[in-house]
Amino acid sequence: MLHKMKPFFFARCVTVFVLSNTTYAATATSDLSTLLENVKSMKANFTQTTSTSRGHSQKISYGRMALQRPGKFRWEIIKPMPQLIIANQSRLWVYDPDLEQVTIRTLNKASGDTPALFLSNNADLDQHYIVKAMEKNGSQGQWFLLTPKKKDAMFESIQMGFTDHQIHEMRLKDNLGNNTVIQFQNIQNNSGLSSALFTFKPPARVDVIDETRKH
Repeated sequence: MLHKMKPFFFARCVTVFVLSNTTYAATATSDLSTLLENVKSMKANFTQTTSTSRGHSQKISYGRMALQRPGKFRWEIIKPMPQLIIANQSRLWVYDPDLEQVTIRTLNKASGDTPALFLSNNADLDQHYIVKAMEKNGSQGQWFLLTPKKKDAMFESIQMGFTDHQIHEMRLKDNLGNNTVIQFQNIQNNSGLSSALFTFKPPARVDVIDETRKH
């Protein structure tokens, strides 16, 4: 899923334009950070739809997720192809039951390719992304556009939509022009979650690829 698959005139006039846009971007970043930080924990179902750059084919996945701030995250695809991703502050586990394989990564290296991790840890949001507020015709709530500052980022852009201060949708566009839409349902915020959701022990007879040991 996420790892396979795996972000936007002269003299005085120029000064006013730059300062106003800087303030606008800072406000958008602050507003998005506040929305994310107000959610200490979250549990939901999700539908993930990925389409090619030409939109000729679609892949739809269904699953459930959970997060607990800071830095604890669980993303489980149930069908059509099971996969489990767990983040626990410093490590990221990607388990593919069909391949009988688990990959362990350092979280700070993998998080740029896993935008949904924003929901559990957005401490460096302004360092890695330019954030702008968006207006969508016919859409209620708040929308934000995130554009990666790194030129080699995996995603060209990320859109996040909130209704009643609660995230309901993410739209991702990668550098190949492919689009992924993630819609959240049955959302429960700030309820007690078991710590077992964010721990992972590889099953017996599963290949373990530990990338954290590479130098």
